[in-house]
Amino acid sequence: MNYQNRIDQLKGDLMIFKALKSKPNFAALGREYGMDWRTVKKYYAGYEGKPKNRRKRSRLDKYRDEIIDKLKINRAKISAVYDFLIKKYGVKRIGTYANLRKYIRKNKLIPKNVTGGHPRYEKAPGEQAQVDWKEDITLVSKYGEVFNVNVLHVVLKYSRFSHLELSLHKSFDDVARGLINSFRHFGGVPKECLFDNMSTVANVNAKPKKPTDAISRMAKDFGFEVKLCGVRKPYTKGCVEAKNKIIDWIRMYNGEFETFEDLTAIIEEIRTSMNTRLNQETQMSPTALYYKEKKYLLPLPSNNIIDTYLTPNKYKVSSEGLIRYKNSRYSVDKKLIDEEVTVDVFNNKLHIYYTGKLVACHVLSENPLNYKKEHYEELLKGKVKDADIESVAAQNLKMMDNLLNMRKSSITEDEAMLSSDGLIAYINQSEYGKWVINYYAALSAEEKTVFIKGMNEVLPYVTNRDKFISSIKYSMKQDFCQKIALDCWLNDSMALSDEETILSQEGFRIIGEKYSKEITEFHQDMANHANENNQTENNNVYLPLDLPLTEEEIAQLL
Repeated sequence: MNYQNRIDQLKGDLMIFKALKSKPNFAALGREYGMDWRTVKKYYAGYEGKPKNRRKRSRLDKYRDEIIDKLKINRAKISAVYDFLIKKYGVKRIGTYANLRKYIRKNKLIPKNVTGGHPRYEKAPGEQAQVDWKEDITLVSKYGEVFNVNVLHVVLKYSRFSHLELSLHKSFDDVARGLINSFRHFGGVPKECLFDNMSTVANVNAKPKKPTDAISRMAKDFGFEVKLCGVRKPYTKGCVEAKNKIIDWIRMYNGEFETFEDLTAIIEEIRTSMNTRLNQETQMSPTALYYKEKKYLLPLPSNNIIDTYLTPNKYKVSSEGLIRYKNSRYSVDKKLIDEEVTVDVFNNKLHIYYTGKLVACHVLSENPLNYKKEHYEELLKGKVKDADIESVAAQNLKMMDNLLNMRKSSITEDEAMLSSDGLIAYINQSEYGKWVINYYAALSAEEKTVFIKGMNEVLPYVTNRDKFISSIKYSMKQDFCQKIALDCWLNDSMALSDEETILSQEGFRIIGEKYSKEITEFHQDMANHANENNQTENNNVYLPLDLPLTEEEIAQLL
């Protein structure tokens, strides 16, 4: 008798008991039908069994809306969404790429893509690099600031090894800087560079079209030949076109970054990922093929030649009369709005030039906004009464000068234990705080409770806030901070004698006693691992169990 027949017969027997208003012996029926007595009791209480079409919940359900939003982004691929999700939430919570792809297709979150084909060709090692712009990518920061950026993509045809250069503009200086940085990254120069019909490289008005004088001069200095694509024939540089799709991964970070420097770091991560992943065409990692190709590249020219092309970066003046330099903005005369200026830094001052003439000089500052009084008053003209300009400017400038201090807070460990808001304010004081807070925001309510409980356990004993927050970053990656105190203890136990520690001596003792079992297991695992390595190397040095190690013991081990 199969399982379903037994269930049906059991249900019949239970109906008889109910009709007779008699309570059955669940244990006896369980033995008779080969099932647990509690299962029999469930059926007696009205349980109908598992539904035939029961939908099993997926770990990705709670990210469904975010997945849909990211897939709506132009040219967004599942691989790009996956890369973004695991960086934000971690592999433990998202799972494998195959799982995400299956989830998206099963739930029909995106339509099938229909793509056309194009002819293929290959080049020998060191023979060609393909160059193209990924243009006008508009991104918005966490604070609503709009960034319109471009990415110059240079890829070696043979190995598919890429270099990405983030830029606010697309002038020839930006192309030259990107090419030089790519050659430095590659460790040499390819024999030819294939360009799209970008105006800074191709003179399309000539019949036939030809390279501009600027790129021809650079090609002569660096030893490469300039090749131009046919009009409306993108497949001639299909290698860079195909890999340009991966650059769209940066769109996943819309609303997730703060500064231009953050975008630069994201582009660097994307470049590393592009060069590491298995290429579908070659079935090899670009890094592996590049290892072979680099010896075929031409040598770089002298630094004197290279330096002539590395002109200062240009900065566009915003409608507020400001340019952005690093994490701060500095003012110029409103007549320069929408113009491009260059900068130079020396003696801790930012010198701003327009057409080679000095137009403003600012002391470098951590303040987010830095207006000169005369620049701000010019901007106020026509906005307020002439008689009020000076007082309004003075009041607003005073407020902006104090922005940095106004945003700073000084939260003690005791205050951080009083509320979750106080804890966030405490974490935010550290340079590592932004990462920890973003990670904390992605935790579930249960995980947040565990995190707060772990923080409250260790906060009374913290003596070095920055080092403490830094250790939390590692803890969060490992186990969602289920044992913050233990991680801090282990960190201090491995510290050198002259290093600053996270915990006070009292805290180190109390936490050590509480987690003595886990600490002993950790030491034993470390010792076993060290002994295995020593036996393999036929070395008789053993890791001592009485951590922390002294400098002399570490020297002996090394």
